[in-house]
Amino acid sequence: MICISLAEIPFNDCIKAIEKTEFAEIRIDKLGFSEDQLQALFNINRKTIATCRPCSYTDDKRKALMKLAIDSGARYIDIEYEAPEQYSKELVEYAHNNNTVVIISYHNFDETPEKYQLEHIIEKAELMGADRVKLATTANTTADNARILSLYEQHTNIIAFCMGEIGIVTRVAAPYLGAEFTFAALNKKLITAPGQLTYMEFNDIFKLIKNG
Repeated sequence: MICISLAEIPFNDCIKAIEKTEFAEIRIDKLGFSEDQLQALFNINRKTIATCRPCSYTDDKRKALMKLAIDSGARYIDIEYEAPEQYSKELVEYAHNNNTVVIISYHNFDETPEKYQLEHIIEKAELMGADRVKLATTANTTADNARILSLYEQHTNIIAFCMGEIGIVTRVAAPYLGAEFTFAALNKKLITAPGQLTYMEFNDIFKLIKNG
């Protein structure tokens, strides 16, 4: 499944994008919408992930917006691996009480750690309450790709891939190895991470694979 990541677009465009696709990540921190607008987005009958990184709001405000997303119908919430313990603990409990899937996400924009370090991150994320663990690291060599993809041999609850040009292949391979979904941009102007493909590019690639 392809999940489009929505950021820095007008409200009406956001609505249209969600309605045209099956699955969307709502980057609350990069949209700046009102609470009423956010409620409307998460009320649309689609799978959605609520994500709010610590750049635009205080932790208290982020927590309130994430709870609003849960109350409004978000299927998943994404909490960063480095989040303060009390922040993540409260949100995880609130999400699970409302049948919302918790993603704990780890990002590394410099490198791909050694496998034992990645295993430790997965273990800690699960202890934090993760239902899914997202690992987005940076591929500096093809060996980094192999390392991140090898995690699927032992884990069924991960969404693991490499960022950057070298890592593009891992974004394509992840769903075939067990990832529930892969992230895509709505178009090339709205890419939210290095090496991210667009929704249409993923569609074309997956069609080619399916048709042999």
